[in-house]
Amino acid sequence: MKKIGVISDIHGNLPALNAVLDLLDSEGCEEIIHTGDVVDIGPNSRECLDVLLSRKDVVCLIGNHDRDFAVNQPHVRNLSHVPTEHKQQVFATLTENHRQKVRNFPLYTVRNCGKSKLLFCHYAFKQEPFSIDVFPFMPIANPPTAEAFDEMFAGLDCDAVFFGHKHEPCDVVGERLYVDVGSVGCHPDPYARAIVIEYDDEQWSYRRVYAPYDMQSTRNKMHSEIACGEQLYDFYFLLNTGVRK
Repeated sequence: MKKIGVISDIHGNLPALNAVLDLLDSEGCEEIIHTGDVVDIGPNSRECLDVLLSRKDVVCLIGNHDRDFAVNQPHVRNLSHVPTEHKQQVFATLTENHRQKVRNFPLYTVRNCGKSKLLFCHYAFKQEPFSIDVFPFMPIANPPTAEAFDEMFAGLDCDAVFFGHKHEPCDVVGERLYVDVGSVGCHPDPYARAIVIEYDDEQWSYRRVYAPYDMQSTRNKMHSEIACGEQLYDFYFLLNTGVRK
Protein backbone atom coordinates (compact mmCIF):
# COMPACT_ATOMS: atom_id res chain seq x y z
CA MET A 1 0.00 0.00 0.00
CA LYS A 2 1.16 3.53 -0.78
CA LYS A 3 0.67 6.36 1.70
CA ILE A 4 -0.04 10.09 1.53
CA GLY A 5 0.13 12.27 4.63
CA VAL A 6 -2.29 15.19 4.82
CA ILE A 7 -1.87 18.16 7.17
CA SER A 8 -3.42 21.61 7.39
CA ASP A 9 -3.26 24.97 9.14
CA ILE A 10 0.18 24.84 10.74
CA HIS A 11 -0.06 28.56 11.53
CA GLY A 12 3.51 29.05 12.67
CA ASN A 13 3.56 26.26 15.26
CA LEU A 14 7.01 24.77 14.71
CA PRO A 15 7.04 22.17 17.52
CA ALA A 16 3.73 20.75 16.25
CA LEU A 17 5.00 20.73 12.67
CA ASN A 18 8.20 18.90 13.58
CA ALA A 19 6.25 16.34 15.61
CA VAL A 20 3.76 15.60 12.85
CA LEU A 21 6.44 15.38 10.14
CA ASP A 22 8.37 12.88 12.27
CA LEU A 23 5.19 10.84 12.63
CA LEU A 24 4.38 10.89 8.92
CA ASP A 25 7.96 9.96 8.10
CA SER A 26 7.73 7.00 10.49
CA GLU A 27 4.48 5.99 8.76
CA GLY A 28 6.36 5.79 5.45
CA CYS A 29 4.36 8.46 3.64
CA GLU A 30 5.72 8.98 0.14
CA GLU A 31 4.11 12.41 -0.14
CA ILE A 32 2.77 15.01 2.30
CA ILE A 33 0.10 17.52 1.25
CA HIS A 34 -0.41 20.65 3.33
CA THR A 35 -3.81 22.13 2.58
CA GLY A 36 -2.96 25.72 3.43
CA ASP A 37 -2.17 28.35 6.08
CA VAL A 38 1.47 27.96 7.00
CA VAL A 39 1.74 31.50 8.38
CA ASP A 40 0.21 33.69 11.11
CA ILE A 41 -0.97 33.03 14.70
CA GLY A 42 1.96 30.94 15.98
CA PRO A 43 5.46 32.27 16.72
CA ASN A 44 7.44 30.60 13.92
CA SER A 45 5.86 31.32 10.54
CA ARG A 46 9.19 31.74 8.78
CA GLU A 47 10.70 28.57 10.22
CA CYS A 48 7.61 26.52 9.34
CA LEU A 49 7.63 27.81 5.80
CA ASP A 50 11.34 27.07 5.44
CA VAL A 51 10.87 23.50 6.70
CA LEU A 52 8.11 22.77 4.21
CA LEU A 53 9.90 24.41 1.30
CA SER A 54 13.05 22.41 2.04
CA ARG A 55 11.31 19.07 1.58
CA LYS A 56 10.85 17.60 -1.89
CA ASP A 57 8.05 15.31 -0.67
CA VAL A 58 5.78 18.16 0.49
CA VAL A 59 3.13 19.87 -1.65
CA CYS A 60 1.92 23.19 -0.23
CA LEU A 61 -1.51 24.50 -1.23
CA ILE A 62 -2.47 28.10 -0.62
CA GLY A 63 -4.60 29.11 2.36
CA ASN A 64 -6.22 32.44 3.14
CA HIS A 65 -3.37 33.61 5.41
CA ASP A 66 -0.76 32.47 2.89
CA ARG A 67 -2.62 34.35 0.19
CA ASP A 68 -2.74 37.53 2.30
CA PHE A 69 1.03 37.33 2.74
CA ALA A 70 1.54 36.66 -0.98
CA VAL A 71 -0.31 39.87 -1.94
CA ASN A 72 0.87 41.80 1.17
CA GLN A 73 -2.59 42.43 2.64
CA PRO A 74 -2.18 42.52 6.44
CA HIS A 75 -5.51 44.19 7.18
CA VAL A 76 -8.10 42.31 9.25
CA ARG A 77 -10.63 40.43 7.17
CA ASN A 78 -14.33 40.20 7.97
CA LEU A 79 -14.88 37.56 10.70
CA SER A 80 -11.13 37.12 11.19
CA HIS A 81 -9.62 37.16 14.68
CA VAL A 82 -6.02 37.84 13.61
CA PRO A 83 -5.12 41.51 14.18
CA THR A 84 -3.36 43.64 11.58
CA GLU A 85 -0.53 44.34 14.03
CA HIS A 86 0.23 40.62 14.27
CA LYS A 87 0.13 40.02 10.52
CA GLN A 88 2.39 43.00 9.88
CA GLN A 89 4.97 41.59 12.28
CA VAL A 90 4.79 38.11 10.74
CA PHE A 91 5.03 39.39 7.17
CA ALA A 92 8.08 41.46 8.12
CA THR A 93 9.94 38.28 9.17
CA LEU A 94 9.51 36.83 5.67
CA THR A 95 11.43 37.68 2.53
CA GLU A 96 10.50 38.52 -1.02
CA ASN A 97 11.75 35.07 -1.97
CA HIS A 98 9.23 33.56 0.46
CA ARG A 99 6.51 35.72 -1.10
CA GLN A 100 7.27 34.57 -4.62
CA LYS A 101 7.25 30.93 -3.59
CA VAL A 102 3.93 31.31 -1.76
CA ARG A 103 2.44 33.10 -4.76
CA ASN A 104 3.08 29.91 -6.71
CA PHE A 105 1.24 27.64 -4.25
CA PRO A 106 -1.65 26.02 -6.17
CA LEU A 107 -5.28 26.38 -5.11
CA TYR A 108 -5.87 22.63 -5.15
CA THR A 109 -4.38 19.34 -6.25
CA VAL A 110 -5.87 15.96 -7.21
CA ARG A 111 -4.65 12.41 -6.63
CA ASN A 112 -6.00 9.15 -8.02
CA CYS A 113 -6.10 6.62 -5.19
CA GLY A 114 -7.50 3.16 -5.84
CA LYS A 115 -10.34 3.80 -8.24
CA SER A 116 -11.26 7.15 -6.70
CA LYS A 117 -10.27 10.74 -7.35
CA LEU A 118 -9.33 12.73 -4.24
CA LEU A 119 -9.16 16.53 -4.28
CA PHE A 120 -7.17 18.55 -1.74
CA CYS A 121 -7.72 22.28 -1.09
CA HIS A 122 -7.80 24.76 1.76
CA TYR A 123 -11.56 25.22 1.48
CA ALA A 124 -14.33 25.57 -1.06
CA PHE A 125 -13.24 28.06 -3.71
CA LYS A 126 -15.16 30.50 -5.85
CA GLN A 127 -13.39 30.70 -9.14
CA GLU A 128 -11.48 29.04 -11.92
CA PRO A 129 -8.95 29.83 -13.16
CA PHE A 130 -7.34 30.86 -9.87
CA SER A 131 -5.88 34.36 -9.59
CA ILE A 132 -3.83 35.23 -6.52
CA ASP A 133 -5.15 38.79 -6.68
CA VAL A 134 -8.76 37.78 -5.98
CA PHE A 135 -9.70 36.24 -2.62
CA PRO A 136 -10.82 32.75 -3.61
CA PHE A 137 -12.45 31.09 -0.60
CA MET A 138 -16.12 30.79 0.30
CA PRO A 139 -17.43 31.59 3.80
CA ILE A 140 -17.11 28.77 6.33
CA ALA A 141 -20.11 26.45 6.68
CA ASN A 142 -21.12 26.45 10.33
CA PRO A 143 -22.28 23.84 11.16
CA PRO A 144 -20.57 21.64 8.56
CA THR A 145 -23.42 19.68 6.95
CA ALA A 146 -23.67 17.48 3.89
CA GLU A 147 -26.15 19.90 2.36
CA ALA A 148 -23.82 22.88 2.83
CA PHE A 149 -20.79 21.06 1.45
CA ASP A 150 -22.72 19.63 -1.51
CA GLU A 151 -23.64 23.18 -2.49
CA MET A 152 -20.20 24.67 -1.83
CA PHE A 153 -18.26 21.97 -3.66
CA ALA A 154 -20.82 21.45 -6.44
CA GLY A 155 -19.38 20.66 -9.82
CA LEU A 156 -16.07 19.23 -8.63
CA ASP A 157 -14.97 16.09 -10.45
CA CYS A 158 -13.90 14.01 -7.46
CA ASP A 159 -15.06 11.36 -5.03
CA ALA A 160 -13.69 12.99 -1.86
CA VAL A 161 -12.43 16.40 -0.74
CA PHE A 162 -9.79 16.89 1.97
CA PHE A 163 -9.54 20.43 3.33
CA GLY A 164 -8.88 22.58 6.41
CA HIS A 165 -9.53 26.25 7.28
CA LYS A 166 -11.93 25.78 10.23
CA HIS A 167 -9.30 23.93 12.30
CA GLU A 168 -11.87 21.39 13.56
CA PRO A 169 -11.87 17.84 12.16
CA CYS A 170 -15.05 16.48 10.62
CA ASP A 171 -16.06 13.64 8.32
CA VAL A 172 -19.25 14.27 6.34
CA VAL A 173 -20.83 12.13 3.62
CA GLY A 174 -22.99 13.82 1.00
CA GLU A 175 -22.70 13.58 -2.76
CA ARG A 176 -19.06 12.80 -2.02
CA LEU A 177 -16.94 12.41 1.12
CA TYR A 178 -15.87 15.65 2.83
CA VAL A 179 -12.97 15.47 5.30
CA ASP A 180 -11.77 18.45 7.32
CA VAL A 181 -8.23 17.45 8.25
CA GLY A 182 -8.18 19.74 11.30
CA SER A 183 -5.34 22.07 12.20
CA VAL A 184 -1.95 20.51 12.89
CA GLY A 185 -1.39 22.49 16.06
CA CYS A 186 -3.75 25.44 16.32
CA HIS A 187 -6.27 23.92 18.73
CA PRO A 188 -6.61 23.22 22.47
CA ASP A 189 -4.96 19.77 22.63
CA PRO A 190 -1.22 19.08 23.08
CA TYR A 191 -0.85 16.88 20.04
CA ALA A 192 -0.33 17.50 16.33
CA ARG A 193 -2.99 16.13 13.99
CA ALA A 194 -2.75 14.61 10.53
CA ILE A 195 -4.37 12.11 8.21
CA VAL A 196 -2.74 9.14 6.52
CA ILE A 197 -4.27 7.93 3.25
CA GLU A 198 -3.42 4.38 2.24
CA TYR A 199 -4.15 3.12 -1.26
CA ASP A 200 -3.35 0.66 -4.01
CA ASP A 201 -4.71 0.18 -7.52
CA GLU A 202 -8.09 -1.02 -6.28
CA GLN A 203 -9.01 0.77 -3.06
CA TRP A 204 -8.17 3.47 -0.56
CA SER A 205 -8.82 4.38 3.06
CA TYR A 206 -7.79 7.05 5.53
CA ARG A 207 -7.18 7.34 9.25
CA ARG A 208 -6.41 10.12 11.68
CA VAL A 209 -3.07 10.10 13.50
CA TYR A 210 -1.72 12.16 16.38
CA ALA A 211 1.72 13.16 17.68
CA PRO A 212 2.28 14.74 21.12
CA TYR A 213 4.31 17.96 21.19
CA ASP A 214 5.47 20.61 23.65
CA MET A 215 2.47 22.93 23.58
CA GLN A 216 3.82 24.93 26.52
CA SER A 217 6.83 26.08 24.49
CA THR A 218 4.47 27.42 21.82
CA ARG A 219 2.45 29.23 24.46
CA ASN A 220 5.55 30.78 26.02
CA LYS A 221 6.82 32.11 22.69
CA MET A 222 3.41 33.44 21.70
CA HIS A 223 3.12 35.32 25.00
CA SER A 224 6.62 36.76 24.86
CA GLU A 225 7.67 37.17 21.24
CA ILE A 226 4.77 38.00 18.91
CA ALA A 227 2.31 40.85 18.61
CA CYS A 228 -1.09 40.03 20.13
CA GLY A 229 0.27 36.59 21.02
CA GLU A 230 -1.60 36.20 24.30
CA GLN A 231 -4.87 37.21 22.65
CA LEU A 232 -4.33 34.76 19.80
CA TYR A 233 -3.34 31.93 22.12
CA ASP A 234 -6.43 32.42 24.25
CA PHE A 235 -8.72 32.35 21.24
CA TYR A 236 -7.18 29.62 19.09
CA PHE A 237 -5.70 27.31 21.72
CA LEU A 238 -8.03 27.64 24.69
CA LEU A 239 -11.50 27.93 23.15
CA ASN A 240 -13.25 24.78 21.99
CA THR A 241 -16.04 26.23 19.85
CA GLY A 242 -16.57 28.83 17.17
CA VAL A 243 -15.42 29.60 13.67
CA ARG A 244 -11.69 30.22 13.37
CA LYS A 245 -10.13 31.85 10.34
